[in-house]
Amino acid sequence: MRTGSLITMGQLIMNTLPRTLITSIALLSTTLASGASTVDVRVSGTLIPSACTPLMSTDSLHFGTVSSADLNREQPTALVEHAPTLTIACGTPTLYGLRLLDNRAGSAYDTGRAASLGLGHTLAGEQVGAYHLDVIPARSSIDGGQVFLSLGDRTGHHWQTSTAQPQPLPVDGGLLGLVDRPGVRSGAVPVEWAQLGIRAHGIIAPAQGLTVTDAVPLDGHVTVEVVYL
Repeated sequence: MRTGSLITMGQLIMNTLPRTLITSIALLSTTLASGASTVDVRVSGTLIPSACTPLMSTDSLHFGTVSSADLNREQPTALVEHAPTLTIACGTPTLYGLRLLDNRAGSAYDTGRAASLGLGHTLAGEQVGAYHLDVIPARSSIDGGQVFLSLGDRTGHHWQTSTAQPQPLPVDGGLLGLVDRPGVRSGAVPVEWAQLGIRAHGIIAPAQGLTVTDAVPLDGHVTVEVVYL
């Protein structure tokens, strides 16, 4: 199960999916006898703690209005930056990773960086630009202590060395883990309360590749997923 928050350029919408008790039924064996027919059934399940709730400090990320006359012709033009805070509150210490789902997939201008998110297309179908959401450890904490970051694969079984350097929230299916020590590859640790400083920064594609005959909205839309491990 996952909980997530939807970030749009105009509005932040929070949604929560409740965790459930999932029961599996396995048919072990069937025995045929002259007197009766029987079947053994094993019932198993896992009870997991209450879901975590993510909350962003702002309900919008507005990159402002940019005149096409102010765009760099051959290089990307930087947009104003934002510094929101993402808080994740869990009922008990919970093991999870974070990742993004780009709801404008395919519209991100290639910046040469990983985890680029799309800002939509012009009427001519051109990629308007891209933006990134990075976690800044210097502005973050977990359960009142220092946080380090580790990038992992989508299974949560393999992790890179934890670091105090800023890391992007992954958009390729991988995970970002919150760790309480630097220099380890053991992965995410259970956390009850996380406060993460986010750097939201973006660019507009070079003007020579854009057809701007009318106002072009910056139409980003991303889901922040809390993935339970």
